[in-house]
Amino acid sequence: MGQVGNLFQLLGLFTGLVAFGLYIYTMQSKDKSYSKMADWFLIGQAICASLASVVLIYALATGYYKMEYVAQYTDRALPFIYKISGWWAGQAGSLLFWGWLVTMCGIIEMKRIKDYDIKQKSAVLAVLALTATFFLVLTVFVTSPFKELDFFPADGMGMNPLLQNPGMLYHPPTLFLGYVGFTVVLGHAFGALVSKEISSFWAMDTRRWTMITWIFLTIGIILGGEWAYVELGWGGYWAWDPVENASLLPWLTSTAFLHSIVVYERKGKLKIWSHLLILLSFQMCLFGTFITRSGVLDSVHTFAKSSLVYFFLVFMIVTSGIFIGYLIPMIKKLSEHEDAEFNFSSREGMLFLGNWIFVGLTLVIIVGTMMPIISGIIMPDKITVGIPYYNKVSAPFFTLVLLASGIAPLLSYGRTSNDVIMKKLLPSLACGVAVMVAMFVFGYKQPLSLILAGVTTLSLVTIFIQIGSGIKRGGVKVLTKNKRYYGGLIVHLGVVMVAYGIIASSFYNAQTDKVLAPGEQFSFHGYTLQVADVKFTERENYVSAYAPVRVFKDGKKLFTLAPERRFYAKNKEAFAEVAISSSLKGDLYLILSSYSKDENYVGIQAVYQPLIAWIWLGCVVMVLGGLFGLGGRKKANV
Repeated sequence: MGQVGNLFQLLGLFTGLVAFGLYIYTMQSKDKSYSKMADWFLIGQAICASLASVVLIYALATGYYKMEYVAQYTDRALPFIYKISGWWAGQAGSLLFWGWLVTMCGIIEMKRIKDYDIKQKSAVLAVLALTATFFLVLTVFVTSPFKELDFFPADGMGMNPLLQNPGMLYHPPTLFLGYVGFTVVLGHAFGALVSKEISSFWAMDTRRWTMITWIFLTIGIILGGEWAYVELGWGGYWAWDPVENASLLPWLTSTAFLHSIVVYERKGKLKIWSHLLILLSFQMCLFGTFITRSGVLDSVHTFAKSSLVYFFLVFMIVTSGIFIGYLIPMIKKLSEHEDAEFNFSSREGMLFLGNWIFVGLTLVIIVGTMMPIISGIIMPDKITVGIPYYNKVSAPFFTLVLLASGIAPLLSYGRTSNDVIMKKLLPSLACGVAVMVAMFVFGYKQPLSLILAGVTTLSLVTIFIQIGSGIKRGGVKVLTKNKRYYGGLIVHLGVVMVAYGIIASSFYNAQTDKVLAPGEQFSFHGYTLQVADVKFTERENYVSAYAPVRVFKDGKKLFTLAPERRFYAKNKEAFAEVAISSSLKGDLYLILSSYSKDENYVGIQAVYQPLIAWIWLGCVVMVLGGLFGLGGRKKANV
């Protein structure tokens, strides 16, 4: 079976290389016959990648343990749905999954742009063929999921228990979809450079690709945080882990790109910025995969060290070099119609400032993430920065982002006088100050939390003012007449909700550790918790030890939570499964930290996370806003 899968990979690699070569030739000759041949080879690559994926999925589902990858990530006791998710659980499988997704994007785009200028179409599809071929090179020559063992094991090693969570079914695929989509947008940006096109058509034409990709990336990041929150048993959702950072980086640059193309379309500015930001977003996606798959940095998410590092570096350098090589001769042409300076009392000026903020935040996160490598080169010992570094350096940037999002919608394109700005800003500013004062009065006195809550409220009030003003001028129908603008405001509303959740849960959470005999109780954050004796139950592939905890408030029983520890047959350590009661006000989060039947005690760690549900709900609002904005006209109208 492994030989069949590997054969399909090889055929996909060959057809992709031929397609790429034919598209490059077509870019030069504009010969439509070669373009049609290239299209057929691109279709062939997609078919071969699909068949290789089918072989891998079948092997995972049926337990073909002679295939090393299957033996590493599945076993007989593993639930069927997790066997299928093994496709993207490991290094080799996830690279094949990525390559397959790129081929699917190539087929979609080949059909969508079939009537486009032959040169531009060929450039777009050449980028997609090359990227898909790159990943097939990795799975053929570096880390093949179809490598077979010399013997047929009776059973596999099984999936890491931390991955046996519903998050495994949706977090990696959504994140990969967020990564892959930017390949299409990059292809169109490259096509515009190849065609020496300075109009914003490529940005307008790929706006839906950009938005859908950004939505998937947003979902992937938030779901990853939620997965960590419910699975890792430490009460948090973001630890500035290198791989967490790697997923955030393309989100930051693509968010900057989304704002940049608005100015590109509306005012004909930020053309160079837009090209560079989509290149940076694409490379940040590769950078994230490079960190995860190469093992150059220590992380709970990364795989073992491998030679993948060199392949990724070469591909990133070569693709960046080619793109910039086409961009440099176009710089004068792209910039000749732009004004010499931006007026920061205008909306486009504020959006331009936002670009710098996002890029600055990206750079400080990259420096922190890569510090062990950077310090190892120039110093005898490696230096690793932790959560305090990221919190300290990122807080000013996030504050500026929230402040800018509260001011920009109030400004007009061109110039807005200072008097008008202050008049429009005053209600938002007053509400922000009022919230800060109220927090201080009620005992929430940490300075940074006050500042962040103030600017978040300023942004929130601005959103409501803009929506209210629009409805007052044109009625409710105005929301559907300008979906792009109001969709953007809804996205910003989701960001504000996420910000409130992060501020509250970061600065004002509470935690306690108790060791009690069964039947004893303790007080925590207004609750009374009574612990029962530990019980045991056997599941499909693990044994669970759990302790029912009855939760009371004001003498009334509210509910029972049952934190547990799971013992998997093929793992020597126990894995915590937390119990959570969630509400808009906050989460009560319990961990079974220890227990002993002989010594008659139960250890419970209790955590209270205020407003954390707002993070998950804010993500939903962001996605809904993005989907609502997709229905807008292609031309910018904000």
